[in-house]
Amino acid sequence: MDIYEWLNKNILNRRYELSSNLYTPEDKEKLDDNSEVLFDLLKDISSLGTEIHNSCIKFHPMFTMADGIRTFSIEDITEENYELLKEIEFEKVPLILRALVADILWTQKKEFFASKIAADAYWDLFELWYSDEDNVGTLDMIRRALCIAIQTNYSSLYSKICAWFEKFLDEKFVNIDGFFSLRIMELFAEQKNYDVTNFLPVLDKFILKNVNDLSKVEQAYELKTQCFYKLKKKEDATHTNILLADYYVSFAEKTMEADIQGALRAVHILQKAIVLYRNNGQAQKAENTHRKLVEVQKEIPKIMVPVSVEFDIKEIVENIKCNLEGLSFEESIIRLTQMLVFDSRDSIKDRVIEECRSSPLSHLFGKNLINAQGQTVLALPALDIHNPEENIKLLELHMHQNALEKQKIAGDIWFKNALILIRNKFTIDNSMLDFLIKDNPIIPEGRERIFRSGIGMFLRGDFFEAIHILAPQVENLFRNIAREVGGITVTLENDGSSMEKVLSSIFSLPELLDCYDNDIIFTFKGLLNEQAGANIRNEVAHGIIGEYACSTGVCLYFGVAVIKLLSYTSISCYEILRNNEKLKHYEMPSKDALKVIRKKNSPNP
Repeated sequence: MDIYEWLNKNILNRRYELSSNLYTPEDKEKLDDNSEVLFDLLKDISSLGTEIHNSCIKFHPMFTMADGIRTFSIEDITEENYELLKEIEFEKVPLILRALVADILWTQKKEFFASKIAADAYWDLFELWYSDEDNVGTLDMIRRALCIAIQTNYSSLYSKICAWFEKFLDEKFVNIDGFFSLRIMELFAEQKNYDVTNFLPVLDKFILKNVNDLSKVEQAYELKTQCFYKLKKKEDATHTNILLADYYVSFAEKTMEADIQGALRAVHILQKAIVLYRNNGQAQKAENTHRKLVEVQKEIPKIMVPVSVEFDIKEIVENIKCNLEGLSFEESIIRLTQMLVFDSRDSIKDRVIEECRSSPLSHLFGKNLINAQGQTVLALPALDIHNPEENIKLLELHMHQNALEKQKIAGDIWFKNALILIRNKFTIDNSMLDFLIKDNPIIPEGRERIFRSGIGMFLRGDFFEAIHILAPQVENLFRNIAREVGGITVTLENDGSSMEKVLSSIFSLPELLDCYDNDIIFTFKGLLNEQAGANIRNEVAHGIIGEYACSTGVCLYFGVAVIKLLSYTSISCYEILRNNEKLKHYEMPSKDALKVIRKKNSPNP
C-alpha cells in the first residue's frame, strides 16, 4: 500500500485526531518497503505536543517524567529525517498532518516553501472546524495561519483572514462565546499595522452585555486599554483603567455574601482595584478602597469554618506522665527539653519534596497565608513538581511552612500537656530557674533577670506576657552571638548614621552560620521572622499577636525551644543530666499513640 493512501485512510481531519496510536505495526507491514522509514518518522512527529502563541509555536514531548524520561521530541529529528520530510508530496497528506510537518520544516529549518503550505493548511482547518456554536480548538489554527502569513508577507492569505475577522467583528463579536471573541481581537490588536479604532465601540457593547461576568469584563477593559496605548491615547488608557477599578469595587460589593468564598473573592477584587487606582493617579480612591478592604478582611476570620482534627491523646498524656514521674523540678524541665528535637534542614527539605512528589495534585497550586485579621500575609506560590529545588528561596518558604505545621501539633499536644503536669506538681517561682539562667554564657550580659522572668511566666502559664518578653530577648540573643563572632549587626548610612540590621539579615550573617548550629538557626528564623513560619517576633513588635494565640501550639513550641536553647549552654543542666540515670532513659511513645478520631468543620474559637 502507498503511504499516502494509508494516511488518508487512517487520519481524519478532526480536532485532536492526530496521534501516534494511529500508526500500528500491522499497518506498517502493509506498506511498500520504501515507505517504512517515513511511516516511523510520521508516527513520532504525530506524538508531538504543540504550544501555539500569537507570535510563535513551540513543540514539546507529549510526556516528560520526573526522572527525565520523555517521549519523542523535536530535537530527535535528524538531518536525514528533515531531508525525507522535504520530499513529501504535501498535497496528498491529510490537512492536520500537513500543517504540522510543514510547520516543523518552516520553524526549524526556515524552508520557505513549507511556510505557505503550513499557513494554508492551518487556515483550511480553521474554516473546516469553526462554527458559531462550536469554536473549541479553532483559535490556534487562525493564530498560526495569521502568524505565518505576517512573517512571510503572504498577503493574499492575510487579506483573506482579515476579511473574515472584520465580518466577524461587525456581525458576531458581541453575541457569541465571549472568550473566543476576546482572544481573536487580542490576536489582531497585537499586529503592528492593524488599525484597532473599530475595536473600541465593540468592546463597550461587549462590557455592557457581560456586566455580571467579571472575567470577561476584566479582559475587555484590559484589551481596550491596550488599544488606547496602541493609538497613542494615554489619557484614554488611564481613564479606562480607572473605569475597570470602579467596576472591581462595584463587583466586590455584590460578592460580599456571608460566606468565606464570597468574602475572599471580594478581597482579591478590591486588591486589584487598589493597585489600578494607585497606578493611575487616583490616590484618594485607592485609600477609600483600602478602607473597604480592611473592613472585609476583618469579617473573614468570623465566617471561616476551619477543618479541625480530633485526636485521642490518652496514650500521649500517659507517656508524658511516665517520663516526668519521680523527677525534681530541674529534672522535669530538662525532661521537657528532651521532648523537643530540632528538625534538621535536610530532613525538612526531604519531607517537603517527598510530599510534593507523592501528592502532585495537591501541590499544583499556591496558597494564601491569612492572619487573624483576615489579611493575606503571604501569597505562597507552588513548587515546581518536576524540579522543586529549582527555586531555593521558594523551597525554604515551603520548608518553614511545613515546619510550622509540625510545631503546632507538637506544641498543642506534647508541650501543652507537659506544662500542665509540671505546673500541677510544682509551685514555680523565678528563683527556681537559676540552674538554667545563672552564668549561662549564651545570655547577653545584663539580661539574666529578664530571661528568668520571661521563662518563669511561661512555665506558670502566663503565656501572653511571656511571649512578649522572650521574642525580643531571643532576637537580641542571636544578635549578640553574631557580634561575638565578628559579624557586623549594624548598617552604615551615607550620612554616617547607623542602625541595627533587620533580623533576617542577622540570621543570614556568614559568621553566625559558621559558628552556630544551622538547624537551630533555621528553626528560630521560622519561629521569629518568617511569614511562612510563625513570625512571632514581628507579631509581637507590631502588637498584633493576641492572648489566645500565645497559648496555642507554635508559641508553646517556641517557649520550650527557648528553654532547650539555654539548656545547651547551662553547666548546671549538663551536670544534672550527666548524674541522673532517669534522664538518660526516655520512654518513647508507641508509633500509633496519637490517634485521629475524626475530622470535622468547626467554628473559630
